[in-house]
Amino acid sequence: MSSVGSVIYDSGTMYYKLNDGTIRSKTDMFGTGAKVGNIKLPDFKKSTEMYSKTEPTRSDEEIKEDIVRIAIADQKKGHFHSTTKEYWDLKNEYISSVSPDRENIVTNSTKEMFTNANAIKQKPEEARKTLLELFIELEKKGDKKNQIIEMKCSAYSACFEGDKLTSAEIRSNGVLIADYSQNGWHCIGTDAEFARQQEFCKTYNEAWRSAESERNAQKNKPKYLEGGTAFDAYA
Repeated sequence: MSSVGSVIYDSGTMYYKLNDGTIRSKTDMFGTGAKVGNIKLPDFKKSTEMYSKTEPTRSDEEIKEDIVRIAIADQKKGHFHSTTKEYWDLKNEYISSVSPDRENIVTNSTKEMFTNANAIKQKPEEARKTLLELFIELEKKGDKKNQIIEMKCSAYSACFEGDKLTSAEIRSNGVLIADYSQNGWHCIGTDAEFARQQEFCKTYNEAWRSAESERNAQKNKPKYLEGGTAFDAYA
């Protein structure tokens, strides 16, 4: 697995920048979706950070209008990047248009891992011949229940201890998009996704600060200017 190089905070979310340049966000520690083997998949419908491909239904400019609207409303309420459902839905809409089909890729790859691990345990020599794409390593620890299986191919790498998946990395077209470990599931953002994340935050932040400046200007306006001109005040 890749090691962590630095930590990034963006709109209240903590990201880990790995030494290989990829961006990881802590998404679903225990998995809340369908169960496969000993683990649960992320719930892609409810997760706020595990983005999966969607087709745009409106233009970027239309989405940005809503981002600005939410930012102004948040500023008036004294909130900054409020984590309302509307906020997360809007963020998901803006970012997921450039996402890989993470839901299907993660689901299908995980199922395949368990299928192959079972085949390897049952008939290891035959599996080595039939699963030619996989690089397979076996390490026995007393009995099959504790047998360690490591497998690697272009789509994923995984480690099993007995029947249990202990770690995995999943790729799309050679690009790491998700991983699983004892710390749970992480979304590995693509360059395109991280760029959209930054665009979303920039649009929100600029609108929020503009609303803040306008509000401060109104607070500092001289009393005699409120409700009319200087002439009106002294008339």
